[in-house]
Amino acid sequence: MKEKRFFIGLIGALFVLYLAMPVFAEGAKESGQAVWPARPINAMVGWSAGGTSDTTVRALAQEMGEFFGQEVKITNMEGANGGIAYQNVYQADSDGYRWFGGAQVQATYPITKQAKIGWEEFYPFPAGMGATTIYVRSDSGYKDLPALVNAIKNGSKVVKYGTTSRGGNGSIFGEVFSQAAGIADKVQEVPYNGGREAGRYLLSGDVEYISVSLGDVSDWAEEGRIKPIANLYSKDYVWRGVTFPTITKYYPELEVYMSINPYWGIAIKRDTPEAVVEKIAEAFVHAVKQDRFKEALEARGIIVDPKMGDAADEAAAIVGAGRGWAQYDYGIVDTSPATFDIPRVTNWEWPHNEAAKNVRPWPAKVEELYKSELAQ
Repeated sequence: MKEKRFFIGLIGALFVLYLAMPVFAEGAKESGQAVWPARPINAMVGWSAGGTSDTTVRALAQEMGEFFGQEVKITNMEGANGGIAYQNVYQADSDGYRWFGGAQVQATYPITKQAKIGWEEFYPFPAGMGATTIYVRSDSGYKDLPALVNAIKNGSKVVKYGTTSRGGNGSIFGEVFSQAAGIADKVQEVPYNGGREAGRYLLSGDVEYISVSLGDVSDWAEEGRIKPIANLYSKDYVWRGVTFPTITKYYPELEVYMSINPYWGIAIKRDTPEAVVEKIAEAFVHAVKQDRFKEALEARGIIVDPKMGDAADEAAAIVGAGRGWAQYDYGIVDTSPATFDIPRVTNWEWPHNEAAKNVRPWPAKVEELYKSELAQ
């Protein structure tokens, strides 16, 4: 009799467990432990729509979303050179459902005080890079950079130039260029919400020139509406018949500032579950190999150069050395990078400080995937 009651009880317990299985399964999906992603992902782009940050993240989102079978939604959250969006993602749950998107300049945020945290709190996934460029209107009469410099020196008015934001790569290039050219007291920076917006104000005549990422308005250069007269690259760059003259032709001492040139991509919180990080890495590798993605970036003059793992960490961290010290030297910020044990780019070694040495490592599978699929 006891055995019969035990058998009936066991059957009853198994039946209750069977009924509960869908609930447990759904809970596992929501927590990201079994099936991820179980719902759409949000990518918070820290710059305005239409610029290079926005274009790159949208191209990634399309390919990665198809890989996941879930939409990757884009939200443009402008301000503080991407710092507002970055802080927003940092404060969100570490479940992989909210990403930071855009220029990978996280290493400068503690220096500029545009966000409270730096690159160490996120895994960066840079996908492409591009040089910083000075553009003028095609009808401006400036045939080259010396012509612009001479006009400013000989003029009686302060000349305005547009950038993406105070402290960004365009801002730094604009500052170091004006110092090298001896026109720092004759020009005034006007920061905008992204390179595309700065380009619109260039075309309307509100500013005389702009210093932005090459890809922000490269299509307008192709159309002949504007023209590049200086490019922060070691040699002339030719794209779709348009020549982007190297700044080193006129000011070779500025080549060292090439480290301010941005990478664009996404970043996720470093305490995201390892299995989710691995899934995002797989989708990232898939995305950057697609012809549609490559064409989207190359259409804006962006060089496809994806990184993950330790290589991505170094690419994100060196921005603090390149940009941070330039910002401090030229009075853009009053916080020295030395406060955070960041060396000058001329003294760069990797890992460059204790924070970099002790950062949470990437999952081994991601390092292996990078080496086998992306490393050159």
